[in-house]
Amino acid sequence: MVILAIETTGPLASAAVYSDGAVSYRVNGSEFSHLSECVPMITELMEDEGIRGADLDAVAVSCGPGSFTGIRIGMATAKGLAQVLNKPVVEVPTLESFAYAEMPYTATTLICPLFDARRSQVYAAAFRRTGAMARTYSAVLEGCGKVEAIVPEGAYALEEYLDLVREAAREGDTLFFLGDGSRKFEEQIRTYLEGPCCGEGPAFGVEFAAEEHYLQRADSVAVLAAMLFKEGRIKDCYSAQPNYLRAAEPDRQKKKNAATEGGSIRAAGRTGGSRRSIAPEDER
Repeated sequence: MVILAIETTGPLASAAVYSDGAVSYRVNGSEFSHLSECVPMITELMEDEGIRGADLDAVAVSCGPGSFTGIRIGMATAKGLAQVLNKPVVEVPTLESFAYAEMPYTATTLICPLFDARRSQVYAAAFRRTGAMARTYSAVLEGCGKVEAIVPEGAYALEEYLDLVREAAREGDTLFFLGDGSRKFEEQIRTYLEGPCCGEGPAFGVEFAAEEHYLQRADSVAVLAAMLFKEGRIKDCYSAQPNYLRAAEPDRQKKKNAATEGGSIRAAGRTGGSRRSIAPEDER
């Protein structure tokens, strides 16, 4: 099995090739340069690994949540390659991919990726590896360390998310935070979870990923993609879709404007003005 994986949802784009249990990857050197660097990075990686487009079984893409622009670049690149090469696409949930990193997670690690979603929200989830601990990619693919979603991915207020994580924690757990939100909100997270709180609960630790591990990366995307591909969870280049979790600001504004316009038009109709009506279906 050979899979090309593309990750562009965060500040640094990366690409990886999964080939029969081994993963090779590249990360670009400058932030938010995905448009100019993504395709050359993929070309260089595949040339270095001696892999041709025809050798691929699928093209995988980190489908979100994350940067809306980054998601679009990754999806467009993956779908374009898949169309040209006549290969399926594997949509890889970005937050879940953190659980497949080559990290020393244990059964007592609650993996807590979160991104700054702005507007006082975070995109976040929480996962736990179950069964035997898997420290290597091959061990993960052999079925060790399967992942269970503990807190479903969503757009949360920070304290709402931290409440869910705290409720899910077990005695002796380590809450392990990753993603750009783990840097931006580290102080708030520590204060909220390590400070005095009402009632009694399990004792747990709070840790944050090191600098080289806190961002999403294509090697983890490739590992999860291999598992999804084995399960037959693939799309064609036309049906693959991003997962924004939340509408983009222009889309939200368009909806708001449409609703306002509809109300104004209906009011005008009642007062003898234009009688053009807008059906609810037009306001989607």
